[in-house]
Amino acid sequence: MELDKGNLFKRVRNYVPILIPLLLIAIRRSLELAEALESRGFPGKEGRVSLFELKLGWADYGLILGSLGGLSLSVWVFLYYHVPLI
Repeated sequence: MELDKGNLFKRVRNYVPILIPLLLIAIRRSLELAEALESRGFPGKEGRVSLFELKLGWADYGLILGSLGGLSLSVWVFLYYHVPLI
């Protein structure tokens, strides 16, 4: 198979029959390895810590309060005012 002859598109097209089986084999092998590690009880999430501990800030609380205010306003308008449907 001539892989280095022709223009760029022809060379890429010549590599496709080689690359697709290699990718499929790599994916299949990684799935088998993951299943083997899981079946042997490889340590997963125990003892791991996340890099950042997420905490709510003032912007998060403001967004929550704004959302609850908008929701309550829309329920109040729905219950006490007749809004015509388009």
